[in-house]
Amino acid sequence: MRHRTLLAAAVAVLLVVSGCTALPSFGESGQSPPDVDVVDRYESLESLEAVQKSTIDYGNTTNGSRSTVRIDFTSDPPRQFQRVREPADRAGDVTVVNDSGALIYDASDNSVTRVPQTETRTTARQNRSEYFARIVAAARSDEVAEPSSGVSPLPVVPATGGSPIPADAIEGFDVEYLGTQTVADRTAHGFEMTATSEAALSLNQTLWLDSKYYYPLKTHQVLDYGNRTIETTTQLTSVTFNTDLSDDAFEFSVPEDATVDTLNISTQTFDTVAELRDHTELSVPDPEVPDGYEFQQARLFGENVTEVNLRYANGDGDFISVSKMDYVSNGSSGLSTGENVTVAGHDGQYLTTGQSQLLMWSCEDRQYSVVSTNLDREHLVAVAESIACE
Repeated sequence: MRHRTLLAAAVAVLLVVSGCTALPSFGESGQSPPDVDVVDRYESLESLEAVQKSTIDYGNTTNGSRSTVRIDFTSDPPRQFQRVREPADRAGDVTVVNDSGALIYDASDNSVTRVPQTETRTTARQNRSEYFARIVAAARSDEVAEPSSGVSPLPVVPATGGSPIPADAIEGFDVEYLGTQTVADRTAHGFEMTATSEAALSLNQTLWLDSKYYYPLKTHQVLDYGNRTIETTTQLTSVTFNTDLSDDAFEFSVPEDATVDTLNISTQTFDTVAELRDHTELSVPDPEVPDGYEFQQARLFGENVTEVNLRYANGDGDFISVSKMDYVSNGSSGLSTGENVTVAGHDGQYLTTGQSQLLMWSCEDRQYSVVSTNLDREHLVAVAESIACE
């Protein structure tokens, strides 16, 4: 379980590092941001080195950290390095990401977890640059900025009252230009973003983009949903762009007495369920999916943990993903927040984001999940119960 906790924390950190990240000096009313090629500016980035401060306030709990971060944008995928400075119980933790995978060092345990690279290449950088370009364009034209492709603008929050946030809850953002402000001793353009949504939620973001590279120097987000408020802030200081960073800046020397474990992940893709069954001893579920959904592909994840996955899609681009794993974290669904539900007599949890709904439950030493982009809670539970503990 420690490995999964470390991996989840590292992923959360790297998502912030790769794109999120004095009183303001606002421009006059009606002022517009400069008319520049934002995509070209962003993609001219070669490297970044900074100190990153992040806080997440859940209302009754606040988590904060301060870290040294480095990114080499010229690599594919970008090389990344992070060393935690604060809080004290995480000081010295290191995460390194490169084309071979990720290395996660837990200083308090003196342990290393290696996660091999399983994906080839992504378009995340292009998606992010185009997203920032849409924000700037919306501030100039009073149009609505579409959310980032493939990335939900919402954090994961528990569904309440049986009414999930629809998959298309965030239709876009109304954007207001705030003028310029000095952030990290650099001039930044500010944008106030208010989500346009018919769902019972309120989401406001303030984004400060570097005036030269249009990279986020500071972000602030407040989400109100149901009876919960989640506030997140990320700010960079001591920022340097496009300086020569040696290879040593992205390397970490593992202590000789550290324990080292490798989270082996292998992936196989199959065109039929029968082929998947021929390649694993783990029984493969046979879910009942709603009309209009057809089987698309099956996948097998192996080595340390075995997981089978079935994906179904309809003609509108919506999908249902069904997974079964021979691992159970904490003897439960593994989710810390969510709405408690029952699946064929077994305890489970249901959560929603702005782009999908998730239902997880466990049976003895097996963990199951169903993810959908458009099914409501009732239909998601129905799919889960057709599987039960199969």
